[in-house]
Amino acid sequence: MDKATKAVAQERFERHTAVPMLILSLAIIPLLLIPLIANLSPTVESTFIAIDWFIWAVFFIEYGIRLYLAPRKGKFIASNKIDLVVIVLPFLRPLRVFRSARAARVLRAARGVAILLRAIDAARDVLTRHKLHYVLTVTLVCVVMGALMVESFERGAPDSNIESIPDAIWWATTTVTTVGYGDRFPVTAGGRAVATVLMVLGIALFGLLAGSLASFFFERQEEQKIDPQLQEINVRLERIETLLEKREDLEPNNRERAK
Repeated sequence: MDKATKAVAQERFERHTAVPMLILSLAIIPLLLIPLIANLSPTVESTFIAIDWFIWAVFFIEYGIRLYLAPRKGKFIASNKIDLVVIVLPFLRPLRVFRSARAARVLRAARGVAILLRAIDAARDVLTRHKLHYVLTVTLVCVVMGALMVESFERGAPDSNIESIPDAIWWATTTVTTVGYGDRFPVTAGGRAVATVLMVLGIALFGLLAGSLASFFFERQEEQKIDPQLQEINVRLERIETLLEKREDLEPNNRERAK
């Protein structure tokens, strides 16, 4: 497999495994952090450890496949340092310096931070690849701006139930997501005007989010259709290269015979 073919295979593999690896990254974080803040029974702790090692094995295999497919191994390792840290940290457990309970907790916390950074990087890659980061960014800005504006309108108003920034953020979140619990609501004209804008924006933003998700699944289906065709093209190109190499090898012999 030449470098160009490996690069295409690596990009395709990373594209298909991005979402599953993001889910595993998010799933393993509670397994690492819960034992740090709660006393677990031996049975529960053993279960956590077994699941932890299983997910780590998936990380190890995924990293090994990506490293094998990478055309430039050194550049791949340098560009994926966090992934390498996630793989290497569990091997430090048997060392004497990490055998104490406190050192083991520090190592567990370090693993949690490393995996969290990997999850953030994977989430950014997934969101950027499918243009979802624009929707989430606009939603976040609308929630914060709407909360600040409503809090300024509702502050000191008679019968107001939005009395602080946290109350306003909670109200803005439930409004823009069209949930609307009704425990917080504006009573002033300015606050209700902001609420109207947030409601309309919430419907539009979730429409965009639904469209982006539909586009994501459509792309996956199209990729599944195209992959066999690409594989067939690669096979034919390899055959052509083989024939050309054989032809180049035969040309000197034909010349000698002609002489």
